[in-house]
Amino acid sequence: MKVKDFIDFIKLPPNILAAVSVVSGIILFIPDKWAKKMYMYDFRNDYGFIVSIVFLISFSILLVLLTTTIYKKIDKKIKYRLLKKKQIKYLLNAEKSKVKLLKKFIKAETHTLQINQNDGLTVELAHFGFIAMAGSTQAVDFGYNNEMYVIYFLQPWVINLINENDELKKIYM
Repeated sequence: MKVKDFIDFIKLPPNILAAVSVVSGIILFIPDKWAKKMYMYDFRNDYGFIVSIVFLISFSILLVLLTTTIYKKIDKKIKYRLLKKKQIKYLLNAEKSKVKLLKKFIKAETHTLQINQNDGLTVELAHFGFIAMAGSTQAVDFGYNNEMYVIYFLQPWVINLINENDELKKIYM
């Protein structure tokens, strides 16, 4: 077996690796009586060493894939919980001007407002993902000092977060 063939074997999709692992495991571990009925007894005796190597490698790769998948899912949940805590902390410690603007968004029927795009408050809330521009192209209204007024909307997760937390409800509702 060449190194290139071995690398190609390792790159097989998990479902094929599982099939290879199961078949090689069956060949190795079925009782002799069944192996003789399936005409696999001589094959297992002649090529058992190779079949066992294939079984060990495919099973090990599957085990590593399973472990990394479980780790990634757990890590994603932990990061989501930490992000949610930071978002709640941000909303709880928000300055009066932010609270006032977010309250306006919440009270608006469609949770959209036309606000100054270059205002520091708008930029900060958009940067942290609390609000977003309503569409990628839209008409821009210019104010007296060439301020650009654009329509923004409050992200739905912000409303859900406020509705789920009693402390946030007291502040924003």
